[in-house]
Amino acid sequence: MTHIGRSEKVLVMRLFITVLVLIFSLQSWSKADDIRDLEIEGISIGDSLLDFYELDEINSWKKVIYPSSDKYFKVDTTSAKGDYDDIGFHLKKNDSKFVIYEIAGGKYFDDQMPECIEFKKKVALDISDITKNSKKDSYRYFYKKVENGKSYADIDDFEFDNGDQIRLWCVNWSDKVEKKLNFTDNFSISLTTKEHMKWINTEAYQ
Repeated sequence: MTHIGRSEKVLVMRLFITVLVLIFSLQSWSKADDIRDLEIEGISIGDSLLDFYELDEINSWKKVIYPSSDKYFKVDTTSAKGDYDDIGFHLKKNDSKFVIYEIAGGKYFDDQMPECIEFKKKVALDISDITKNSKKDSYRYFYKKVENGKSYADIDDFEFDNGDQIRLWCVNWSDKVEKKLNFTDNFSISLTTKEHMKWINTEAYQ
């Protein structure tokens, strides 16, 4: 499918984040100082989703509306075209251009949490190599509302000076949650603008 408008970006250096091809294979002098310099499956924040998928296909995907604000919504597809098992996009309500404000990719690790953590470490090292003006923060988040917090996520955040953020995380669901809700341990990576992150933190769930 022809990517409309992509020719205008030929002169812009794009750095790829993939699951199976390590980022350090890029030229070492290439450094990203803006979230829009990064790609997941060849797609960047600020791109139009219509450049990569047909409208009918997008409309057929699962749509997530947040409980306290409909300024943005999320669409998810399992028909990812590259290395990810699924890929998701946050779009603005009533935007006919389908501009992407957040993009995320996911890979499943069925009962293989150590492998997920090892993989996340490799991706984190790659991101450190290709980003500048970013600060890393690592922590564990417990899902307190899910089986009394027995499930958790190990998270790495890379924040740029302008507030844009790359987040990596591995989720370890308890055996009970996996069986009851059919959840699977997984790795995820998301690219998010400061504007969108502020909405998530202050409006989406308030």
